Amino acid sequence: MSDTRVTVMYVIWSLQMGGAERVVFDLARSLDRRRFRPVVACLNFKGALAQPLEAEGIPVYALDKKPKLDLGALARLARLLRRERVDIVHTHLWTSSFWGRLAALLARVPVTIVTEHNLDTWRRTPHFFADRLLGLATDDWIFVSREVEAFYRERLRIPAGRGTVVLNGVDTKPFATPLDRAAVRARMGLDPGARVAGVVGRLEERKGHRYFLEAMRELKTRDPGARGLIVGEGKEKAALLAQSEALGLGDTVRILGFWPDLAEALCALDVFVLPSLMEGHPLAVLEAMAAGKPVVATDVGGNGEAVEAGSTGLLVPAADPGALADAIGTLLADPERARAMGAAGRASLDRRFSLAAAVAANEETYRIAHRRNTGRTID
Repeated sequence: MSDTRVTVMYVIWSLQMGGAERVVFDLARSLDRRRFRPVVACLNFKGALAQPLEAEGIPVYALDKKPKLDLGALARLARLLRRERVDIVHTHLWTSSFWGRLAALLARVPVTIVTEHNLDTWRRTPHFFADRLLGLATDDWIFVSREVEAFYRERLRIPAGRGTVVLNGVDTKPFATPLDRAAVRARMGLDPGARVAGVVGRLEERKGHRYFLEAMRELKTRDPGARGLIVGEGKEKAALLAQSEALGLGDTVRILGFWPDLAEALCALDVFVLPSLMEGHPLAVLEAMAAGKPVVATDVGGNGEAVEAGSTGLLVPAADPGALADAIGTLLADPERARAMGAAGRASLDRRFSLAAAVAANEETYRIAHRRNTGRTID
């Protein structure tokens, strides 16, 4: 018996841990399986999130793309699209959107959708030229925040009536089980009674960890009992370790590296900090809210759409260690206010950032584009 479902292939560089990667992970596993058949193509390697998807019966392919021009990877992706009889290609992040759309053209896939996750200020004229050319073969765009939409709509010359904002949603189930915070902190080498502010996420320059370290140095002089925690891996780790030593932070800040359980990492914190220099719509903030943590974030990109300033957290200017230290210190010194903000953030998730709503909005985009291009309705 033939499978009459619409096959959606997500194209992304890998399924290693990251915001866009977790969006793909959640979409693939949450699609209505009565109507859609999800498949994932990783241009390079599979990554840590692939195995759980495969365990649920979702095919994940790795294409081993080499740096820069790799026509072999393009050919492999086009063959995979034909073999899987893909109806909709949904690409994520610039490199995957470039190669994914080219492959979709070669394989004559009926529908191509692009999600823009970030404010990619690094893109230059050649990138936008390629985007505009491939935009002629793009059926719709999804933007993860209004700031992201504003950044791309004119630059990509997106036609009127195309493009929609779909705020990221988060699965709250992993954060629903109560955890023994004292035990988690003990395993992290933290005092169970310490007041801890921390950053959880990939160690990349644009995430602004260096300003968190500078803020903790300022806070150390005002409040010697305050502690900082950095959880995550990435290419900035060695530089951050060196900076922490140069600032004389000692035991004030622990740079923990990879921690396998996100709920545990967030459980250890009193205040979640996102000192980014740029953001699209930060999944990390939503996850912190799901864990009931108040947020201190920089007022960049979609952060202001995720954090309700004064209610679920505090917003500060980017690259301003003094303002960051003031906000962190304010919440660490006022546990009741911090707990109230954390509770407000948790309560706002179902109202503002439901995963079900985000998945439904993506599915509706698929339905509209598929009907427009094929004349067939997805039942």
